Amino acid sequence: MEKNIVNNTNKKDIENHLDEKEKKIEKVQTKKAFEKMLLFLCVFLSVVIIYGAYWLFYARKFVETENAYVNSSQNVVTAQVAGRIKEVFVENTQEVEKGQLIALIDDTDYKIALENATADLGKSVRAYFNLSSSVGQIEDELLSRKSQLKKAETDFTMDRASYKAGLISKLQYETSKNNYSIAKAGVNQSKKALENAKIQFDSKSIYNHPDIQKAIANYKIAYVNLMRTKVYAPESGKIVKKSVFLGQQVNPSQELMTIVNLKDIWVDANLKETEMRNVKIGDKVKMKSDVDDKVYYGYVQGISAGTGSALAIIPAQNATGNWIKIVQRIPVRIVFDKESLKENGSIPIGSSMIIKIDTSEINKNIIPYKAEKSTLYTVDEKIMNKEIDKIIQSNLGKK
Repeated sequence: MEKNIVNNTNKKDIENHLDEKEKKIEKVQTKKAFEKMLLFLCVFLSVVIIYGAYWLFYARKFVETENAYVNSSQNVVTAQVAGRIKEVFVENTQEVEKGQLIALIDDTDYKIALENATADLGKSVRAYFNLSSSVGQIEDELLSRKSQLKKAETDFTMDRASYKAGLISKLQYETSKNNYSIAKAGVNQSKKALENAKIQFDSKSIYNHPDIQKAIANYKIAYVNLMRTKVYAPESGKIVKKSVFLGQQVNPSQELMTIVNLKDIWVDANLKETEMRNVKIGDKVKMKSDVDDKVYYGYVQGISAGTGSALAIIPAQNATGNWIKIVQRIPVRIVFDKESLKENGSIPIGSSMIIKIDTSEINKNIIPYKAEKSTLYTVDEKIMNKEIDKIIQSNLGKK
């Protein structure tokens, strides 16, 4: 029995020892878990603090997006007059210079039209010259009829006195009276004819006469139409979307091809409306091209007046009860620094860019929007007017 009591005592001691050991292990595990949790919290707080400091002192100054694409002005070349394509001098992907001849429209009909306009102008000048001769003839005729009237008036006065004195017959008197009335009517008729001729003939300048002005206008139309049979490149750049071929019949305003100027490109970046808080004109921008992985630099030149959906052909309508808020994007125009573009070279339009806007740094050398002007389709009026003067002088018989 004593042996059983000793065994029970030893068993209890062993159990107590095991319990104490388990408690120690549990305390150690709890301590380690707490230390791990504390370490995790320290690391997490450190990351939060570091990221907070990074965002506060650096990241918040930048706006980044991949929704950005290269763009450029696309100059659509159109036909100015109707006709059949006679020659084409360019092809897609070809580089052209501003003012370069790129196509010819058959000008046969327009040359004939110019010759007709030249003949009509000469005919109008000669008709005008005939009017001036008519004025002189009518003036001479008026002087003659005035003399006849004076003679008829004298004869009538004398015959009236003779008739009252009974020296001549009534028939002779009536004849004298009728002759006087006829002479007076002739003078009045000549005066009206002279007045009308002077209205038709402007002696101040031949260019003020309506018939001459109309003929000159028709000549200018024919002259300009003939010039427009030559199609020039309105801008330097690369040919794309060529849709004109030899023998093709074209009409005015029909698109022939497009010229893209890769030396004047920009980036259209579509930023979320929530990112626009600090973006402003002049902010410097760092851009990376997906085409060549090169880094370009530029600045914000302009911000759109509306979001992409608001400026769409069919704007979105959110007047229903099932409305879901969608973050809108606002187009921002970014131009390249000339030196950056010159150093890295141009890139195709439509290619993607990764842009990073620095809202803390402003480019002070902002290039204003430039006005575009072309004199390609402007007629040299001095040369045209010289031709008109030559036609007029040759038909007036003057050198």
